[in-house]
Amino acid sequence: MQNIGLFGGTFNPIHLGHLIIANEVLESLRLDKIIFIPTGVPPHKDIGVVKGKHRFEMVKLAIEDNPYFEVSDIEIKRLDYSYTYDTLKELQKYIM
Repeated sequence: MQNIGLFGGTFNPIHLGHLIIANEVLESLRLDKIIFIPTGVPPHKDIGVVKGKHRFEMVKLAIEDNPYFEVSDIEIKRLDYSYTYDTLKELQKYIM
């Protein structure tokens, strides 16, 4: 079984701080990988948020050189607000 970290956020835009935090958590907890999950429609922000597909692509580009980082579009595909609870319930289907 793999030890996987999930890193959700708006990533509007993703920046070096996000990458440093992810790397620190990866190493500190000895994870096998971290999956970045850009929020599709953030419920707490409605002004100045770049479209989800563009933020997804920014994350994809930012992490492409790190083999321990992945990006998921699970929330980008959602048409309504993105809540962590819903994402975890959906991910649980793939684990069980």
